[in-house]
Amino acid sequence: MRGIEQTDRQRRVGALGVLLLLLGSFPANANPFSDWLRSFFHPPEVEMKEAYAPRPEGPSFDHSLYDSLLREHVAEGGWVDYEGLDADRSRLQDYLDALADAPFDALGRDEKLALLLNAYNAFTLELILDFGIPSSIRDIPSEKRWEAERWQVGPHTWSLDQIEHEQIRPKFVDARIHFALVCAAVGCAPLRAEAYRADRVDAQLEDQTKTVHSKDAWFELWEAKDVVRLTRYYEWYQGDFAQVAGGILEYAARHVPALEQRLDEGRRPRIEWIEYDWSLNSVENRRPR
Repeated sequence: MRGIEQTDRQRRVGALGVLLLLLGSFPANANPFSDWLRSFFHPPEVEMKEAYAPRPEGPSFDHSLYDSLLREHVAEGGWVDYEGLDADRSRLQDYLDALADAPFDALGRDEKLALLLNAYNAFTLELILDFGIPSSIRDIPSEKRWEAERWQVGPHTWSLDQIEHEQIRPKFVDARIHFALVCAAVGCAPLRAEAYRADRVDAQLEDQTKTVHSKDAWFELWEAKDVVRLTRYYEWYQGDFAQVAGGILEYAARHVPALEQRLDEGRRPRIEWIEYDWSLNSVENRRPR
């Protein structure tokens, strides 16, 4: 669940209208429903911890098949040739079969992270193909989308939500993962035309994060207006960014020197959210960014 879509928010706001009036009678710091209410509008909060040790002598996993698929079917900017990938689907299935046989529990920290990032993105590609390449991932029935427990990683069968919110976010202290998990939407960070690899995953995540913060599709600093425009990743996962850097502006500033200087001078720009585009990240929808 890459955030909560606007249409879902509108429906839920209507259903919760009376409850919101009731909740208004509680002091903000004593509201017994605040955590529950927040869960309707945002992904679950997690406490980020490093759960895995490195295992340099442990097993590894070969992502070369997936890497070759990405190099052949992902264009510059992260646009996916889904028609070409569909014609090459047997190779994608071979990679998914390999994930099902992966020695996941025995892998070290970076091997696990690279595998989980690749698995999430590969499963999402398969999901799009399963439903005939829809115009948006939101056209797929909700119960068959992020919550469907159908994806096998080693001995485990997980949903996409479980991979993101149970296997990645709480087990790695690294908010850069939000710019690496790609939900097949234009508003997502771009899909890399290469697989994540354990021996390069840190550099790949750093490059991915730098890319996101250098493109107007996800980040803009309007210095004259004292405004910073941020991808909604920062809204949806603000708790993760705060755990790493103390706040969302502080996190973004790590990757944008002009914003870092502004914060150092005691100036905090007003935040505006960039509208999230849920149309498919296909080559047919390619646009400058």
